[in-house]
Amino acid sequence: MWLIDALIFLVILSVLIVSHEFGHFIAARRSGIRVEKFAIGFGPVIFKIKRKDTLFLICAIPLGGFVKLAGEDRNSCSGKEDEFFSKPLGVRAKVILAGPFFNYLLSFIVLWVAFMIGMPTFDTTLEGVIDDMPAKQVGLKKGDRVVQVNDHKIKSWDDLRSEIIHSEGKIDITVIRDGETLRFKVMPKETESKDIFGRSVKRRKIGVYPSVVIKQYNPAVALMKSVERTVKLTFLIIKGFYYTFTGVLPIREAVAGPVKLFEITSDVAHRGFVALLSLVSLLGVSLAIVNIFPIPVLDGGHVFLILLEKIRKRPVSEKTEDILTRIGIAIISVIMFFVIYNDITSIISRK
Repeated sequence: MWLIDALIFLVILSVLIVSHEFGHFIAARRSGIRVEKFAIGFGPVIFKIKRKDTLFLICAIPLGGFVKLAGEDRNSCSGKEDEFFSKPLGVRAKVILAGPFFNYLLSFIVLWVAFMIGMPTFDTTLEGVIDDMPAKQVGLKKGDRVVQVNDHKIKSWDDLRSEIIHSEGKIDITVIRDGETLRFKVMPKETESKDIFGRSVKRRKIGVYPSVVIKQYNPAVALMKSVERTVKLTFLIIKGFYYTFTGVLPIREAVAGPVKLFEITSDVAHRGFVALLSLVSLLGVSLAIVNIFPIPVLDGGHVFLILLEKIRKRPVSEKTEDILTRIGIAIISVIMFFVIYNDITSIISRK
């Protein structure tokens, strides 16, 4: 079974990386830059074909891919019109940023498909109530459908959760039970729990949990849902990075390397196709955001050098660029070593 999980993991990573490189490829082509190679995978070439000026390769190791642009290094640029470094700064920045943009586009598309297929959604019908909590004590039961809290209509589980968390004193909860409307007065209990970033927070709770339903949407509504979810993912990931860099969220809990990602993918794969699509969208947005960090080697680092060139009216020296590149490689290497070490130690500690 682990072979299937490994294959799924490799396919997901390859799709994410290839979509990123495809963004560079399309933007370069549209900008009049010659693309010398477009490769899927790494290592020995098992298939190749040339179309126009581009050599398309499929390699033996199905993990990622790369695009080679004509004149993408200053030393190799001869000044021809179809070379990368012959283009204006704005064009070069557009080609670089097209990679992260296509990761976003992929995330948006897979979420759109997921919402049309049927997305698992928390419903306002109670799946159960917790013993020794206020909801149980006042008589709320499994199967009750919450329709109102105080004077506010409840249309989603998020509505209910928000009303309880931000309430003061007792709250009036209206439910439908077997076609009958019932009202309850509940005093939420303040409890300590973990938020999605792993931080300890105190929140008011009544002790209920939702049922899960599969909701399918027509293409137009699914489109809007996908935009909303992609934007929400973006802010959550940025907030997570912010908490990590400021020390609010322990870095050991925040980062995930290939080992932990394999575990997550393996777990999600057993939950169905839609769950896998949701994971792809999350990883796609994460990859896009990471790639625009202003670290040399990453896309954001290249854009940073373009901005410097714009401000200084001339490019940084080859020596400076080489030093920055080496620093970038060192930073990425240290990060990769840490996340892999963290993955392994976390697995060992659980055993």
